[in-house]
Amino acid sequence: MTVDAADWLVCFVPGLTRQWWHRFVHPRHKHVFAMRPTGTGSWLLVEPWWTRMMVTILPPADAVRFLRWGATGDILRVREAVPGTASQIRGWSNCAVLSAFLLGRSSSVWTPHGLYRQLLREQSTCHVDVHELLVDQFTKVVSQYSSNALCVGADQLSLPLPELLVIIGRNLLETMMTPPLLEVCYTAILEADRFPAATRAYVQHGPKRAIAVLTKILERSRQNGELGLADCEAGARQFVAMLHGNIHLEAILQLRDIPTLSEIDLRARAAVATFLDGVAPLKLKPIPRTTSTDALLEMWLCFIEEANSGQ
Repeated sequence: MTVDAADWLVCFVPGLTRQWWHRFVHPRHKHVFAMRPTGTGSWLLVEPWWTRMMVTILPPADAVRFLRWGATGDILRVREAVPGTASQIRGWSNCAVLSAFLLGRSSSVWTPHGLYRQLLREQSTCHVDVHELLVDQFTKVVSQYSSNALCVGADQLSLPLPELLVIIGRNLLETMMTPPLLEVCYTAILEADRFPAATRAYVQHGPKRAIAVLTKILERSRQNGELGLADCEAGARQFVAMLHGNIHLEAILQLRDIPTLSEIDLRARAAVATFLDGVAPLKLKPIPRTTSTDALLEMWLCFIEEANSGQ
């Protein structure tokens, strides 16, 4: 079995809790840990502790917290060595020694700063900017899900508009309710102030991309006379908002369970029916006269006459 080498983000950070040995090490490089994205929005974290080696999968929101910690020091992108040249005969296995072993590096350093200088001498090693990193990760993850949701075949494009919108609406809802994408959306909202470029990347490759595809479909239907819609982009935004409703926000905040496929199908069909009922070509119909209508009209005329006579 062979394993392809991966890139790790090696974070050299200040300590969170003051320790007695901190006075003997670099002020910004008191601890080191490594992490890398999995490709689905989550992150793999390997952090050496005093009492254990923590290996866990982090959701995007928690991963960003570790990256913010890493930004207070230095983050290096390092290619791991496979199978590696490290040795288990090192004695005291502190965070620097264990991180070097994880990367497959033959090293004699004992401090995080020593490992930092060793890795920095390698030509393939480079510094990482957290803002650019998050933009890149959000773009990759959201684009992947959006492409799958908005992939419409030529045979589907020839379907009647209601059926086509149901297919797209169902695909969008299923994608929006995918746990990894819900976590990315939650992170984009949570970190909008600190990392606005990453939030814009989420919007650009997620909601805006869906609106652009729907706008083209609605424009084609308007040209065919199927819709009485003045602004197709505004109509696309309204349709996406109808799909979202409050169900998407509740799922992000974990206030409800993720809807089943049958629930998603019913919601998509209801949204399409309501949307098309509002944007169909306008046909004016006379308001039927009823007893209540006549009574209200008579009361209103009496009121006007009394007002005029008072003058």
